[in-house]
Amino acid sequence: MLNRRFLRVKVLQEIYAYHQAQETDMLAGERQLMNSIDALYGLFIRQLTFFVEVKCFAERRIEENLHKNFPTEEDLNPNRRFVHNRVLNALENNKDLQRLQEKYKISWVDDREDFIRGFYNRLREYPEYVAYMNSEQDSFAQDKRLLLDLIDNHIVDDELLFDYYADKNLFYYSDYQLGLFLLWKFLNEMDAHFDADTPIPPAFKTENDESNDDKRFVVRLFKETLAHAPEYQPLVASHSANWDYERVALMDKIILFMALTEFCQFPEIPVKVTINEYIEISKFYSTPESRRFINGILDKLAEQLKAEGKLVKRGRGLV
Repeated sequence: MLNRRFLRVKVLQEIYAYHQAQETDMLAGERQLMNSIDALYGLFIRQLTFFVEVKCFAERRIEENLHKNFPTEEDLNPNRRFVHNRVLNALENNKDLQRLQEKYKISWVDDREDFIRGFYNRLREYPEYVAYMNSEQDSFAQDKRLLLDLIDNHIVDDELLFDYYADKNLFYYSDYQLGLFLLWKFLNEMDAHFDADTPIPPAFKTENDESNDDKRFVVRLFKETLAHAPEYQPLVASHSANWDYERVALMDKIILFMALTEFCQFPEIPVKVTINEYIEISKFYSTPESRRFINGILDKLAEQLKAEGKLVKRGRGLV
């Protein structure tokens, strides 16, 4: 579920929080990192069940309208396209999602009459939803496309949803967009064979392997970056001739320290992979000016470490 870039982002966030809180207990920081990753995964599960709950709310609304004293023609002959959405019905019946919903204590009971109703009313006005409900095409692909379009065009910028999640959990405030990306990726990769017995991907891709390499990676990156930061500071400062090192943003310094950690402590990760990953991460967590700084500094650091014999990579094509 969480690829290495997501894991790097979580380490970046927690090292930043570690410095901001002036922590000194690395074990406590490691526990906080694991809690943060678990919270991100829990947010993904909550967002997944949110879609299911909206579908269930729509079903209840249809049933209520059928039993009105004076039902309209639309009440008597409702368009059931949304409540028959194959993706949402498969998720509703999925045993693993039900288990995870119980694990994370997710319940929408108290939110049905205001929060869920409010979103459902907004949903019915969205052009993608209107087009979907009126379309003559009816397929699993169409059902999935609706959900992906809703995420892309509406949910990603829905301030009411953001505020709702931010109030639920402190971690959700910074992870809302990450959670939506996980949701989008999961739905995009979902196929028509997904059923009640299909497992939901775990937080770590290697969670069910004999050696959980992804978990080891994230813990080691966190600890090694903190441990070696003091020796990396003068190294970075020496290549900041056109920059006042003391004025370099903490986030930018952490990005550079993490990259240096991968250069020196992770011989199995290619240099180009490390540079590309942190440049991409800097696009979201730094300013355009900072990105140029990070890009230039990483190139210079890689050249220096290679010349000094400190950039040792093992395996074909790793240098």
